[in-house]
Amino acid sequence: MRFEFADKAPLVVVETRLNNKGPFKFVVDTGSSVTVVGREATEVLGISQTSNSTTSGCYSSKMLAVASIQVGGIGKRQVPIALGDLSKLSEETGTLLDGIIGSPFMKDYEVVIDYPQMEILFEESRQERRLPTKFRLVSKANFIVVETELNGKGPFNFLVDTGATKTVMTEQIGQTFGLHGNICGEKKALSGFFAGTTMVLSKVKSIQVGKAKSSDVEVGVQDLQLLCDAVGAPLDGVLGYTFMKDYRVTINYPKREMSFEKEDASKVDDNVKEVK
Repeated sequence: MRFEFADKAPLVVVETRLNNKGPFKFVVDTGSSVTVVGREATEVLGISQTSNSTTSGCYSSKMLAVASIQVGGIGKRQVPIALGDLSKLSEETGTLLDGIIGSPFMKDYEVVIDYPQMEILFEESRQERRLPTKFRLVSKANFIVVETELNGKGPFNFLVDTGATKTVMTEQIGQTFGLHGNICGEKKALSGFFAGTTMVLSKVKSIQVGKAKSSDVEVGVQDLQLLCDAVGAPLDGVLGYTFMKDYRVTINYPKREMSFEKEDASKVDDNVKEVK
């Protein structure tokens, strides 16, 4: 199925149906430990919101279940959800968002996100195919952590987060690679654990995961201790859009394998808009 980017941020947005109602606009976020449903969607479904909130400031601590969630041809029943207030995220991204598809929904599938073609696929794991890069799932929330090389050095532990608009690394890594000497400016983050915070923007000469290598990648440098605490594992950084934007990203949750593949430029649709 086709996806769209949010108007002001390169977040993957897909049409989603809840209890056969919709479609609603949901962000696909591998870095979200829950599937979140916003206020407007819950009103359509007749679900009352609560005032409880967690440290993320985005969703209620009370978990409920919806009868069904369908994305493209994939549907699940009795899906656990958290009720959320996505008004701030909608304002910052310029798109009215109804929810977030988190890792609990995706954990049973092979998820393919083709950034250049703006297409996404959810399918059953294919046992006959092996993907080149192994990753590990951290905690019950199924956070994806993959070994990553920076400027030919490493490996470092990076969280794969389709909900991150920037690739981010810790302040310690930033000092190690002299990123503070190559400052491009500062910018407020739009989503995830970094929402509303300011990060130092810089560039890394190269980032490599498996055989996939990108040069001159724009990154943010930020304290990631709160994220490490939430994930329950030490992290050196987060792989976000600025690394993944050129690739067809395949994530096989059941087999814990993934790949980053570049397509022949001649095959890329000329009408695909560039999101900065």
